[in-house]
Amino acid sequence: MRRLDWFLILLLIVGAVGGKILNLGDDDGAQERPPDTIRDQPRRPEPRGYAPRVWGMETKGWLTALPKSKRNEIPAHAPIPHEGVILDDGKRSSTTGSAFSLSDDGVWLTARHVAEGCDTTWIQIAPKKALKVRRTIIHPRADVAVLTTRGGPSGLTLSDAQPRRGDAAFKIGFPKGAPGAVHGSYLGEIAMRHRGRNGYREKVNVWSEVSRIPGQFGSLGGLSGGAVFDDTGRIIGVVEAESRRRGRIMTAKPKTMREIITRAQVNLKPGETAGGGFSRNAYPQAARRLITTLRIARVVCRVNLM
Repeated sequence: MRRLDWFLILLLIVGAVGGKILNLGDDDGAQERPPDTIRDQPRRPEPRGYAPRVWGMETKGWLTALPKSKRNEIPAHAPIPHEGVILDDGKRSSTTGSAFSLSDDGVWLTARHVAEGCDTTWIQIAPKKALKVRRTIIHPRADVAVLTTRGGPSGLTLSDAQPRRGDAAFKIGFPKGAPGAVHGSYLGEIAMRHRGRNGYREKVNVWSEVSRIPGQFGSLGGLSGGAVFDDTGRIIGVVEAESRRRGRIMTAKPKTMREIITRAQVNLKPGETAGGGFSRNAYPQAARRLITTLRIARVVCRVNLM
């Protein structure tokens, strides 16, 4: 091949490589100058803004399922007793319950019997991950307690309004260790006497169960410590106990919640109202939203048996 031919081939190769390098340089320059479309995109939220969907699969059916109506053995209009009794046999064992967030600083509210006597207590945030409870503050004369952790999800709003007969409320937590919610109708208040290892007496609100989601569990054990919402999405109580045969649910009064918060000496930021959806047929979707964003979470109490 003649020398001129070699020269032409070499010139073509150099031109192609040079053009590629120039094109790469133009691309890099475009990345350094963000196009206008970038400015229109929302700013990425802080890491705590990402809500882990821990219970997404377990509650997926709630999006289409209707609550199952409850037929109580004792009619809702039947009078309630003046006093009820709960016996504590004093036995210690590992259990699960429910809690709900009051502040993203890691302040939670639960039932006293869920967190009392535990060697370690955990708030579940993933299938194999949990926040360790650093402090447990119990009410000396009521079945409520405050738990503190190192950070948490956004807190919910408490209400001081005492319900009136016939008012609706929605209890959300983890009956039998799985997500669940119950619709109830307010009946009145009674004195609840706790007998056993630590005896005390408190006034509680009583509700008749109207419906639940899902419908397959029998006892509501594990719902203890769960949140009680009014139809505006504010917290008006903590689940404490049930009378399964009567179809009754006992919850802490708003006054009792304020007492334990004062005793715990925690500063609460303004909480969030759990927006719409608290109605007879729509509450499963509202409950799902709160559970999958961990504002209502499962509590695990570990007891080390010797």
